[in-house]
Amino acid sequence: MERAGADEMPEEVERKGIGTSATRAATIEKLVRIGFVERKGNKKTKYLLPTHKGVALITVMPEQIQSPSMTAEWEQKLLDVEKGEFRDTEFMNEIEGMITELVRTYKIIEDAEVLMHPVLEEIGTCPCCGRHVVERQKGYSCENRQCNFVLWKQNRFFEALGKKMTKLIAVKLLSDGKVALKGCKSKKTGKTYDTTVIMTVDENQRVVFELNFEKGAGKYGKSKNKKD
Repeated sequence: MERAGADEMPEEVERKGIGTSATRAATIEKLVRIGFVERKGNKKTKYLLPTHKGVALITVMPEQIQSPSMTAEWEQKLLDVEKGEFRDTEFMNEIEGMITELVRTYKIIEDAEVLMHPVLEEIGTCPCCGRHVVERQKGYSCENRQCNFVLWKQNRFFEALGKKMTKLIAVKLLSDGKVALKGCKSKKTGKTYDTTVIMTVDENQRVVFELNFEKGAGKYGKSKNKKD
């Protein structure tokens, strides 16, 4: 990114944020947060890969607004506005004109509708209706839109245990109805403990979690219930 279109960029542009470490970091974090790229790798090496959503966006986006030189040109004009060498109204009129022309001349990409729908990974079977449970941005939910079953990634029950609803945990809950957790941490005492989380669903297709602390205890051994 730092070197993209470098030959076309005015000297002052980089000082205003094009390709600087601070701007790049903030941009990457935003792209990850909204699901256009994802981090891969291990603790030592991390790299970024475009998601299906990111690839789809680039595919349907006009080439003109993908160019780093266009961003550099805008930044230079903003510098000129700051110096009083270019009028802000003229700058905005140029952008408005460009957007109007892009909309007027844009050609719809073939199969764009199909392209923009992400390929959803199936991770298990829905305990409510028997359809597939798929991974979505915010959770693992039934592919049947009429079904209410979902395991939220930001899960208050698991957060209270000092854990996260990972894909591995979701798969285990769907396949076995329970998952063994080690090193859970009590928010009250700060002490760690091991337990088994048992999952059931109520009459409204809402997930109910139950903690089982007894080794070899039945499904409804000493535990506490909580709806997600």
